Formats: sequence, C-alpha cells, structure tokens
Amino acid sequence: MDEKTLQVLLAVDGSPHSEVAVMLTAGVAWPPGTTAHALAVVPERWSLSGLGPEAQRVVDETVAKVRQVEWASAERIAAQAAERLRARGLTAEPETREGRPSEVILQRAAELPADLIVIGARGLSAPDEFQLGSTAHKLAHYAACSVLVTRPPERTQPLSVILAADGSPEARRAAEFLCALSLPQWAEVTVVSVAEAAVALPAGEREPVANVPEVVRRALLDAAEVRAAEVTGRLSGCGAQVRSAIRFGHPSGEILAAAREQDADLIVIGARGQTRAAPFPLGGVAQKVVKYAPCSVLVVR
Repeated sequence: MDEKTLQVLLAVDGSPHSEVAVMLTAGVAWPPGTTAHALAVVPERWSLSGLGPEAQRVVDETVAKVRQVEWASAERIAAQAAERLRARGLTAEPETREGRPSEVILQRAAELPADLIVIGARGLSAPDEFQLGSTAHKLAHYAACSVLVTRPPERTQPLSVILAADGSPEARRAAEFLCALSLPQWAEVTVVSVAEAAVALPAGEREPVANVPEVVRRALLDAAEVRAAEVTGRLSGCGAQVRSAIRFGHPSGEILAAAREQDADLIVIGARGQTRAAPFPLGGVAQKVVKYAPCSVLVVR
C-alpha cells in the first residue's frame, strides 16, 4: 500500500449505518496524500411498457420526476460527506452515479483503483431485521480491495480494535494496514489469536472441544501465542497501544465473543485464512464475522 496515493471509496446513502461510515472515515488519521471519494448511487428505475399512450406518458413523467429528486438527494448526500471529510483535513471529492449500487461501487473501485471501500452494513432499503444488507454483503465478498463494513455505535476515537491473527498472509497485511493509519492517535488494539478447538481426524470428522487431548490443546495454544507475538511485535514497532489475547475454540465464535466482551468498535480480519483456497473470495470465518459482528468490520485483502 503506497501511503502517498491511498485511495478510499466511501459509499454513502444517508442511512444511519452510512452516517457511521462517514464518521469513522472522518475520524481515522489517514496517511498523508490520502484521497477519499464520497460516492452516492442513484438506483436504476425501470419504466413499465405495454401501456396505452396516455398511461405510458404519465408513467414516464412520474419516473423522470422521481429520478430527478433522487439525483438531487444523492448529490447532496455525497457533497455533505465530502465536506465533512475535508473539514478533518482529508482530500475528498463527491461523486454521483446511477445503476445497481453494488455493481457501480465495484466498478468505481476498480477504476481508481481503490485501496479501501467503506460502506454501512445496511442501506436505506434493508429491513431492520437484516444484520447485513445485500450491497455490503456483495462488496465484502467480491471487492478486489479491502472493505470496511460499518455499524453503530458512533464512537470514533479512541477505537477499541480487535485484530484477528491466524498467521495467514492477509492477516499480516491487516497488521500492516493498521500500521499505516497512525494507530496511537485513534485506536487501542487487541490481537486475538485463536487455537482452533477442532482437529482433523482420519475419517474427516471434527473432534469436539471437550475431547481434544491436552497435549494437542497445549500445542495449539503455543502456536496461537507465536502468531499473536509476531503481530503484536509488528504493531508495537509502529507505536500502537497493543496487547494480545489467546483463546481456545472455533475462530469465528471466539473472535465475535472477544469483540462483545471488550465492547469493540472495530474488528480487523483477513479476507481468507490459512485454510481457505485462493478461488474463494471470502473465507468462512470472515463471512461469519462480517455478518454477525456487533460492530464495524474491516476485511483486509
């Protein structure tokens, strides 16, 4: 990641979760030279066809008026977000486009190219019972860059951060990403390394937690401590306020439990772990964390 040319794509739609995305983006101490693009997407509107001439005229006029209102609203939302970012010293530009939100955001991210996409977990159209909206879900899975999915609460400084460390290349990149963001100014980091409770058996089954032999348990914990020490050392060298937490269990469950216990504001996790094959854009652990986290989640690629 080049600190002088970092490109952040902030997707905004005026929803409560989008508001948190703006606040978090404004609160981070980005590297010098960072540019943010506040992008609001006007959804496509399809007109009915096969109507009589008069009915078709009325429908077309109505659709045109709705589209005009939505464009004006999107431009206002993008402009306000960019203005708030500029007020915090960040170079920011408002942008408005039309289309399917996930496709438009992915296309714009590829054009920049973006180093990070920031988006609220749910947009205006997502039902309240949904923990993750369809647009955020698609971006977390298919974006070529890192994705920050934001959720309330609204605290932005200092952030209580959980960094998942599993020894994978993307987990190491997650630590490098945090090192680039002037951590001492805005975050307290807990490196969580999970000794996975289940071990592979010859028959392909999984051993229950209670049945794991003590010698295996100890070996798993030792390996987890080594992984945590590597990451904490890296972050400490960057001047971060950092500590480690070694846990025993299933990775996604333990990461989520740690986040709840510590009232975390942000979970940082690699998109794929050590066991996830390259063709899969998002590993199973990251999928569960993004969907069920009580806080914002940064998926690093």
